[in-house]
Amino acid sequence: MKLSLDTYSIGKNLTIRDLLELLPANGFQGVEFRCESNQAHGVELETPVAERRRIRTLLNEAGIEVSCLSTSQRYESPDPAVRAQVIERVKRFVDLAADMGCGRIRTFGNDFPAGVDKLDVVKYVGESLRAVGEHAADKGVDVLLEMHGQFYYWEYALGAIKVADHPNVAINYNCDEKDLVKGSVAFTFNQVKDHVRHVHMHALESPVFPYKELFGLLKGMGYANFCSLEEGYGDGGEKKVIALYAALYREILAQS
Repeated sequence: MKLSLDTYSIGKNLTIRDLLELLPANGFQGVEFRCESNQAHGVELETPVAERRRIRTLLNEAGIEVSCLSTSQRYESPDPAVRAQVIERVKRFVDLAADMGCGRIRTFGNDFPAGVDKLDVVKYVGESLRAVGEHAADKGVDVLLEMHGQFYYWEYALGAIKVADHPNVAINYNCDEKDLVKGSVAFTFNQVKDHVRHVHMHALESPVFPYKELFGLLKGMGYANFCSLEEGYGDGGEKKVIALYAALYREILAQS
């Protein structure tokens, strides 16, 4: 298991230079760039190829991997034309990830549009994932469906993965209190564990979500990918909070 920072909110104002100083010093092994949010790191579809290569080289020299590119793209629309546009945009993110030496991109199913059968939406999401997975197959990139929004529920997420039926399509497990059954995450996690290739963590200090149990499950299955800190703290104190989270992660992991 490796520790990554998702720039999400807590890292939105950190430049590449800031990340290069902060992450290795605090034991992070990866960075997950939140794209489509005009963040300070500047990694976007519009980033020129030469700049992509420059950033990749700087991160490699610092021992930092690009763990994932987090997009805002969603596949749930009942309109085939809208889904086709989303698929083409996600393919461009696959290409960006390949240029950055990144093996994963995050996408969403997310919601069930009003008046549309849920099983149809699961099918739309799965078919879209398959289309992008086929594009990603020869680029060494996995297309992830995050368990988020109404797709937090494991049956919907797993259903879409089964429809996709592609080796480059997998799950981004999102630590959510709604997953708990009598205080345990084991039941929910075990339904999807064979497809989990990335994890989003939040509020490690919370006594509600059982991170020790989750880390034990991950270690028990030989999980070797990233657990990425996705935290929504506002502006100010980012560097201190990131350092504290890294230390807390290592402590929980050691005790799991």
